[in-house]
Amino acid sequence: MPMKKPDLRSSLIRPSFDPQKLQLFLSVYECRAFSSAALENGVSQQAVSKSVARLEDSLGLSLFERGPTGAEPTQFAHVLARRAKTIIAEGRLAVAELSALRGSGKGYVRIGLGWSFLPRIGPALVERFRKRYPDVTVSIASGDSKSLYHKLVSGDVEWVASAPPSDLPLDPTLERRKLFIDQDMLVMRKGHPLAGKGMPPLLLLTQQPWMISAKLVQQWQRICDCFSSEGVEPPQTHVDLDSVILLKSMLLQSDGVALLSPELFSLEHEKDQFHAIRDTPFVIPRTASIATRRNSKQQPVARALIEDLDNVWRKLIDTDLHL
Repeated sequence: MPMKKPDLRSSLIRPSFDPQKLQLFLSVYECRAFSSAALENGVSQQAVSKSVARLEDSLGLSLFERGPTGAEPTQFAHVLARRAKTIIAEGRLAVAELSALRGSGKGYVRIGLGWSFLPRIGPALVERFRKRYPDVTVSIASGDSKSLYHKLVSGDVEWVASAPPSDLPLDPTLERRKLFIDQDMLVMRKGHPLAGKGMPPLLLLTQQPWMISAKLVQQWQRICDCFSSEGVEPPQTHVDLDSVILLKSMLLQSDGVALLSPELFSLEHEKDQFHAIRDTPFVIPRTASIATRRNSKQQPVARALIEDLDNVWRKLIDTDLHL
């Protein structure tokens, strides 16, 4: 009986990637700790360690340097992480596309919308899309651009529309298309002691509590620099808020101030509740954009949603802010 010739290609490319193992690997990679990865995935630390160890055995290399301070990725881990994100994302997208093909006009699509898109653009987008595709379920993830981009890379959403800070890095697997300029305004409640007097003196503003998310490092640094450049001590009181709903409620019930997109209080019933000052030294214009994955074909309903988004924001945003 002739001896079977060895398959050189198979000997070099042995592993088949289990999505679950890749997900646990990515959690360790991003958290830099097995314990945090276990907590994030709702499993035991031992289960995460065994999963990563089996992945390392199948690859024949070490992905992490274990130590008392956590898990430090090796050069191999950096390469695998980049590919693993694509594998997991494409797997999730395949499920969504197959769901859309199960029946005529039926399906499911999930997108991400930043805070500036929620009050006016989001509802108008969904309403327009539902008229065209009444049997398609639309799911919307909301939050800051950083968290939404993470969802986009992992395949949890098809695309993201947001106005990220200018210093937010973009994953190399993503690309962006500019939409319009989103320029924050100094906002406070109507009836605030500083409302209705133009741009308040910095000495008075530094005495007010500032409502801002600690994630917006660039924005807070800009605020502090503006005070310091005029020889005024930066605000000593600030409240760290990641929820826009809570932030707006805090503004209405206190003498706090904040930098917010005009879109966040653009609804008719809110215009009489807030006082906004457009031209301030604190403002850093942001570019609202739509982010998608490079080299990844979107399902038809996701592309249709982008078409509807373009129609909606062009009607709602002042033309002098279009890009």
